[in-house]
Amino acid sequence: MKIGVVLCYGLYGPERTDYSQYLDFVAQEIDKRGLKKVIICGGFNVPERPNDSEAATVQDYLLSVKPGFTNYILEEKSINTNQNLEFAAQSLGEEDEVVVYGDLIRLAKIIWTAMHFLLKVPKGEIYKSLHEFAYAKDLHKELPGEFNYRNLKVVGFDWPGRTKEETIRQIFATLLDVMELYDKEFERMGVEQRKKDYRLS
Repeated sequence: MKIGVVLCYGLYGPERTDYSQYLDFVAQEIDKRGLKKVIICGGFNVPERPNDSEAATVQDYLLSVKPGFTNYILEEKSINTNQNLEFAAQSLGEEDEVVVYGDLIRLAKIIWTAMHFLLKVPKGEIYKSLHEFAYAKDLHKELPGEFNYRNLKVVGFDWPGRTKEETIRQIFATLLDVMELYDKEFERMGVEQRKKDYRLS
């Protein structure tokens, strides 16, 4: 089965026009790729709205722009990208064709984490695949932001209005998030930082 995995970036609201563009892109991709099911990843991360998960608000928007597609699974336990994909893996089978959608600037860590959790690929093989992808001549001109490995595709969306500060922060977050996959103390530190950012207890 062809299944999409959508990474959320906060609660959706109509004031988030950048978010709308991302989700409109995802809605178009459902038909373009022939997706039969979509897993939306994002937990209850806003203390002021304890009953609203990121995934649920994104589902509401997708249903409003594409009412003909309703086969969504909500992954609502996660607070970061690593957990998004770790928990999404529980709803996937080995034979499924999977397309993961996320922020283009975070593409490297999304690819690494997806290969780690969804396909159980050893880190040496992940490194070799990313190395080949990063240095492939003209690949990114033809298919900007799309990575293919076996039955996995990872598609990056180029969010509008990215600031330099956000770009720098995500460059560092990519390194830290990948290291957290292989060290429990680093993982704990990463989760605690995210809880602090979200003001979660």
